[in-house]
Amino acid sequence: MIQNPLVWIIDDDDISKYVMRRYLNQLAVTRITDFPDSVQPLKFIQNNYNSIDELPDIIFLDLHMPVLNGFDFIRDYQLVADKIDKQIHIIMLTSSINTQDVDYAKTLPAITDYFIKPIKHGDLARIMSVELKQ
Repeated sequence: MIQNPLVWIIDDDDISKYVMRRYLNQLAVTRITDFPDSVQPLKFIQNNYNSIDELPDIIFLDLHMPVLNGFDFIRDYQLVADKIDKQIHIIMLTSSINTQDVDYAKTLPAITDYFIKPIKHGDLARIMSVELKQ
């Protein structure tokens, strides 16, 4: 498992971010950065794609956000993803149970997994142990 992974939480819901941080801290994850929308983290990735130590190991990405939603983030992320010499796991989170969203998310290779919010502690533990193994 990656030692001390860097985790980004991109979500406009403060309660969801709080719960995620709490669960991650319980799993001994201490390097956590959260963002209220996806614009700033996307620009950071685009401008720093070759600084792999500064890029996250995993991103928890909310689907429905103002300005740039999760699918828009993925669309723009995929334009630079091939230049990144690091595997970034992107977990899409949403409160929507819209099957079209789920089906579409499954077609996007950048998305590692998809969960309905709130994510369960057990699911988060599985993600951290399975997805981040190297």
